Amino acid sequence: MFDLSKIRFIKNDDDHGRRNYSFVGIQRSRQNEDQLEFWLPLGFKDFDETNFEQVKGFFFKMYRTFKTYLQKKQASLNDEDITIDRDGIIEKESGFSFINENKEQSVFYGKLNSLEKILEGYDELRISSLEKKLVRSHELDYSKLHRYLHQAIYLDDDVIYLDEMNIAKNIIIKGSPPILQLFCFIYVEIKAELGEIETVPTRAIELADEFKEEHLQLDSQLFDEKTFAETLETLKNRFDEIDQETIYKDDDYWHFFDAIEAFLYGERHQDNEGIYWGFSSFYDIWEDMCKTYVVNEVRFKDRIVYFEDNGALVASEFYRDLLNPFEIRVNSLSSVRKLRPDLVLEPSAKNIESLFYSKEIIKDWQPARSVVFQDYHNLRNSYPKIYNAYKRLVQTEKHFYLREKKFFFMYEDDYRKFREIVSQELEELYTSSPYQVVDYKYMRVSDYEYFSPFHLNEQGENKVKDDIHKQLVYEWTLQKNWDVPTQSEFWIPYYSNDVTVFGEVVPITNTYFNQSQIKVVQVNFKTLQEFYIKQTLA
Repeated sequence: MFDLSKIRFIKNDDDHGRRNYSFVGIQRSRQNEDQLEFWLPLGFKDFDETNFEQVKGFFFKMYRTFKTYLQKKQASLNDEDITIDRDGIIEKESGFSFINENKEQSVFYGKLNSLEKILEGYDELRISSLEKKLVRSHELDYSKLHRYLHQAIYLDDDVIYLDEMNIAKNIIIKGSPPILQLFCFIYVEIKAELGEIETVPTRAIELADEFKEEHLQLDSQLFDEKTFAETLETLKNRFDEIDQETIYKDDDYWHFFDAIEAFLYGERHQDNEGIYWGFSSFYDIWEDMCKTYVVNEVRFKDRIVYFEDNGALVASEFYRDLLNPFEIRVNSLSSVRKLRPDLVLEPSAKNIESLFYSKEIIKDWQPARSVVFQDYHNLRNSYPKIYNAYKRLVQTEKHFYLREKKFFFMYEDDYRKFREIVSQELEELYTSSPYQVVDYKYMRVSDYEYFSPFHLNEQGENKVKDDIHKQLVYEWTLQKNWDVPTQSEFWIPYYSNDVTVFGEVVPITNTYFNQSQIKVVQVNFKTLQEFYIKQTLA
């Protein structure tokens, strides 16, 4: 297992460069073979790599993110796809590869044996079998004689000679097998970091505690910034001692031995490109994270008109019987071209309760209401008519308890007028609000800031220009067929520790790009990731 505190982090645009911008994972530096690099997703310039706990937490969450994506990918394919179909997942020595929807090869480098072998190696049957062994015995069980005829020596006169049989015997072992204690200690530590400690069997925790009592401090943790190297060295020394002290080594012993060895010495394994673990085309995962969030999160799922899923455009129930605006005929041809935007959202229907709440009070012997806005600072910019009506109808007085503060309220008649104004304004805003046409983009802000319609890359392509053109076609066909206003958005990743923040619009100063009137929205990677890794397959 490599030391996370000694890894160099690649997070800025200059570090990413252009060639490997879609790779996320751990690989050996091309400039220094002794240096490991953790290539973070795009938009991570604010990620604090000096905070070890944050680094450790993110590493294990990325492990769960990759596992979640692979499980979903494998579940979407049948057995025939997995074995022979070029569009399926192909298992390789270094991991998995598959052809994505853009007909490009995506490779998951799964050589993180240091974790995989431990997590996949826990086997209660094997643990139990180390306490009850099949041993060779000169005793004969004649009821099982027919099972050993292939081992017998055949003599003259149809006589057979059988020297020994494998007979189950209970063997009393003083203490638990050391190989199990060591394995379970590592297993429990990994499960704790993955946030899955509640799934660990009690017996595994008991064996882990036995190892700590004998060889470590009771409060020792494997993935601790200050003690990682020391603890790892202790585990390696004890591992070597166990191997030397153990005389009888059967399949069960070697099962746990191989798992522990892969963890303790897993840094030896890499593919031909120096990659230990990661994903070559992270934009596939980013798109799946976005889609998983919007189709399940309350704030979006009730507004979905269409969303793309496995190469098909899926309509929400209300829109299934309506004309599909994304099925178009080109030049009056009989064939239909089907467009597939990532996401189309209907306007958000705001209700009064989403803006403010009120409480009945008595003022000057008259019924009145205190009015508290959910986001008062946003009121003036987003709802100027409501703001002006509020300022006109609200009453103020000094706060009874906090004399430096003011108390705001409305008399009941004024409150009824205010609610009518709010209801009318929200209705007008809803009918004039645009449909959002969203495309998930694994891009960076600089890609749009430095965009030029006249520039071509080494492959003779201009990705941003093509993306803009495609997005404007989506808007055009929606406007033409449904006669509704539209607004396009590109959702790109960025990192913020505040998981309550979903995203924010980024102002782009590039004149060429702004001609498209497309909004660039930075979506909080951490918010989506926290949601994504909690999803379970049905």
